[in-house]
Amino acid sequence: MFKKIFFGLVAFAILSVYALPKIAAENKEFKVVFLDVGQGDASLIKMPGGQTILIDGGPNNVVLNRLGENMPFYRRTIDTLIISHWHDDHIIGLREILERYRVYTLIYMAGGEKNELADDILKTAQNLGVKILALKNEQTLSYQDNCSLNLLSSLSLGVKENGNNSIIARLNCRGLSFLLSGDNELAVEKALLTSGRNLKVDIFKSSHHGSKTSNSREFLEALQPKLVVIPVGADNKFNHPAAAVLEIMADLKLNIKRTDLNSSVIIRRP
Repeated sequence: MFKKIFFGLVAFAILSVYALPKIAAENKEFKVVFLDVGQGDASLIKMPGGQTILIDGGPNNVVLNRLGENMPFYRRTIDTLIISHWHDDHIIGLREILERYRVYTLIYMAGGEKNELADDILKTAQNLGVKILALKNEQTLSYQDNCSLNLLSSLSLGVKENGNNSIIARLNCRGLSFLLSGDNELAVEKALLTSGRNLKVDIFKSSHHGSKTSNSREFLEALQPKLVVIPVGADNKFNHPAAAVLEIMADLKLNIKRTDLNSSVIIRRP
């Protein structure tokens, strides 16, 4: 019996020695994953300090499988959950995420349209002790290695309210810049173009799944992205991405990846 315990402890010690460098490397890695959740939206961000950020939760519980594929089995926490807006294809998976993961902070846009599911998600988060913040204007979250995540309420730009108005997220880390704009439409793009902000980014997550109500030529020209990621489901009833938008992107010679064709799109910097 003593021998079994002894050899078990030795084996555990050996495994630990080999596992520690791997865990340390994972903690320092910067990674963004545009999750393949079908006709919906969910993006996972892993910061160099180990913090995990999830923007939206997709149209169903497939997001749980995608998180399992892209997070270590021992990682059961989400430091910051950001809800771009309250449409079902962005939030249905969040109910189970709140139940199965320890979420520390939830951020949503103040003044946006809400529905019964939104109220349920906020109530669930409150009951679980999640810190809830309603974004009214702009907030910047800072991380290790001078990385930052800037969150901007589209309503603060003075656009007319509609259900597609979303939080605009700009991520900068390790020489890469990203723009994630939820389902924001042309009015928000025009407001950003006249705002005087620096819009140029390396990676742009196409607005509203590549819809023609977003993704104008002028906006794409201002962004000058090296890569456009389109979160979209195969053969969806909305005909996303729009053929007209794909033509503009092709004319601008933009590199495109789609979750319906490429599955989850992963961008990492060790």
